[in-house]
Amino acid sequence: MAPRRDYIDELKGLGILLVVFGHFMEQYRMNYPFVSATFFCIYAFHMALFCACSGLVARFNLRKLITQQLWLYFLGQSLMLVFRAVVLREDFAESGGVLAALLLPWRHMWYLYALIFWHLTLPLLCLLRDRLGLVGSCLGMALAVAVGLAGGLIDWPFMLVRVFAFFPFYAFGVLFRPQLDTLAAFAAQNRAARLLPAAGLAVGYGLYFIRVFCSETILDNSAELFHDVSYAGGDRPEYRIVFYLVGIATTAALVAAFSSGRRLTGLGRRTLAIYLLHLPILALLVQLQLFEPLRGAPVALPVLWYTLLATAALAVLNWQPVQTLFGFAANCWYKRGKS
Repeated sequence: MAPRRDYIDELKGLGILLVVFGHFMEQYRMNYPFVSATFFCIYAFHMALFCACSGLVARFNLRKLITQQLWLYFLGQSLMLVFRAVVLREDFAESGGVLAALLLPWRHMWYLYALIFWHLTLPLLCLLRDRLGLVGSCLGMALAVAVGLAGGLIDWPFMLVRVFAFFPFYAFGVLFRPQLDTLAAFAAQNRAARLLPAAGLAVGYGLYFIRVFCSETILDNSAELFHDVSYAGGDRPEYRIVFYLVGIATTAALVAAFSSGRRLTGLGRRTLAIYLLHLPILALLVQLQLFEPLRGAPVALPVLWYTLLATAALAVLNWQPVQTLFGFAANCWYKRGKS
């Protein structure tokens, strides 16, 4: 078994913090320029980072694909189905029936759905990387970007638009795993190699924050942010090209900047339950209208409120009994086959 690379867990910890806080602050992003600008900065790279981390640890295993990834997707979808029926009181007849609700990804479940498809590309990506070296990695990356850009030409059903749009980041993690490992090892021993990328990120995203914050109206470029529609639906090829460049550059810079950190490593090893279950918690809070009393209040109050709510959700989902129960449910079939 290959040694665990702590920098990946550190980045996954950062990624899950951004995912959770991004979703919680979204409740106020159309009300406050400060929240909107912060939201735009997070969404410029957080899923790129998450997808690249998945690629960095991915190894093709057909049994794992079936007994863990497919199982986890349907387990998650089943839990979401019950939640939607009991808590949100959805009428599934309006959206194709219960079977469609079970099979088609609900909100954040698109990511687990995408991982199933991306896993099937691993033999080709690893072949290019391992047989042709850096040239093969660059060729594979060009193919992945071409697939991502071409995917926007069709209005795909079943969240497949996002499967294509975010695939280049996963491919980046797979194809450039040796180079990113080398970068992390070098930066861990060289303070300047950590500080320079961190400073570059601070300046770049600081300027982007100011640009969004100073806009005359609060921006609502959902296609540019989420990449969940085709070009005909509002996304644009130039959006995706910039998105790929920014996401890959930011991920590489974060690999260097976080190469020696250990503060988020523990959280990074517990991301699955947090990712899967934080949105039902958020949906419940929205259903209870807990965000409404502070809508329109001075910006510091809603910022403090969503920070407290997001932190509480993270604390509950990071609680050891929750992690143990979820780990057993997620891995029961996979581990049974290994024993």
